[in-house]
Parts: sequence; structure tokens; C-alpha cells
Amino acid sequence: MNRLLTTGLVVAVVALTFAPSIRGADFEWEFEPIDAVEVTNPPIPNVDVQLMVDDDSVEGDFGVGGSLAQQFLWFNRFSPNLSTPIRLNEIWVLFPAGPNMTVGADVQLVVYHDPDGDPSNGADFVASFSETIQSVDGDTFSVYPLANPLEFDQAGDILIGVVNRFVVSGVTTTTRPAAMDNTASQGRSWLAVWTGDPADPPVLPADSIYQTIDGFVAGNWMIRAFGDQLQVPAIPAQTNHGLLVLLSLLALTGVMLIRRST
Repeated sequence: MNRLLTTGLVVAVVALTFAPSIRGADFEWEFEPIDAVEVTNPPIPNVDVQLMVDDDSVEGDFGVGGSLAQQFLWFNRFSPNLSTPIRLNEIWVLFPAGPNMTVGADVQLVVYHDPDGDPSNGADFVASFSETIQSVDGDTFSVYPLANPLEFDQAGDILIGVVNRFVVSGVTTTTRPAAMDNTASQGRSWLAVWTGDPADPPVLPADSIYQTIDGFVAGNWMIRAFGDQLQVPAIPAQTNHGLLVLLSLLALTGVMLIRRST
């Protein structure tokens, strides 16, 4: 009797641990593990700014919704050195193969700046880009050059994410659009789900589910960004001779202004 009771309690704890429920909001999510694939297409560019949290391998696909999918935002939090300004020129996203994943499907890329480095209290919207999926072979990143590169010169984090706009929430069948690296979580990949479709652009924080993906499946989204470090023009130092010339010019200007006023 006691043994049966103990077994029942253990089963209950396991069920509660993995139940798809966060902050009182019931929802469905799907994760499908796959054999690890090393992703090398295209090769990482040799540039100053490389924003990545994955390890070049993909081990699974993630989606929100069960038999019927819904739109959501998945994003990575990056902390580049912003002691000097940077410019982002490209965003890369790996899309997996799977149900309803097709080349040409609509997606939205979204970029935020987070001055305090804490996404839980929101972030400042920077820009969004309407794009389409370029590849769904699970081995080739879709590469999106930014027509208007984004410059950052203030301290804080940069959040870069994707919304699966091709999904008609509650109508489209099972879809897992987010590729994951599950080798070792960096704690920087987030999931945002709203009670309806994400606004355009999505406003953070989300009103339903908003947390790191580790609360569901530990891992890292396959989202990257690349750019360059901007050089801040140096202010030339004044020599003694230069200072004397400057003072002389100021004095001459002052004399001319006095003469005009008399």
C-alpha cells in the first residue's frame, strides 16, 4: 500500500515537472530531437562583430501549439562590447525541415536594445524586417543583409528574434519553425507568446509566456548576427602653438566685434 502510494507520488511529480504550464497559462508546445547536424553553410564571415550563442550544431526543432500552431517570437540575447559603436549588417536564421516549413514563407525579424540587460522587464524596439524563409534543409542558414544597417552606441544588450508570420494561429497545423542547439545552454535564448498574435512590431514583455527557453527545453536558438566595429574619430590634441593661434583668433574676433558695436 505504502509502496503504491509512493510510486503514485513520484509519477505525479514527474507529470507536474514536464506539464506544459507556466505562470498559470496552459498551452501546448512541441520539441522534436534530431540527430545532431553540424551547420557550416554558409561559413562564418571574418568580421569584427560576430553575435552567436550556438555551437554550429542543431539537435532539435521547437514550435508553439499542438495539432494547431500559433505565431510566437523566439529571440537571443547578445552582449557585445559597446565601448565603441558597432553596426549590424546581417542577420542569420536557421530554419529546420518539417511540417509546413516552406521556402518563401513569411517571417519577421525583430531587433531590440535592452539598456539594463534584463529582458524580463522589456526592451526598446529598434527595427523589424519583413522577410521570407530562404532554406528549410536544416543545414543552411537563411542570410538577411540589412538594407539599413543598425548602429548601436549605448551600453546594454541586443535582442534579435524571429516571428513565424506564415502561421495562421489556430488554423495552421503542427509547425516547428525554431531550430535549436541543445548541446549546452547559454541561458540567452527566450520564448515570447501572446494571448493573440504578436503585434507588429511585437512589444516586450509578452502578455502570456515570456521566459528563457530553458524552462521547456534547454538550448540555444540558431539565430546569429554579424557586423563591424565603428571607429570613433579621434579629437586631435592641441599643441602649445595651436593653442596660441586659437587664442589669437579669438582675441582678433573679439576686437572686431567691439569695433562694429562702437
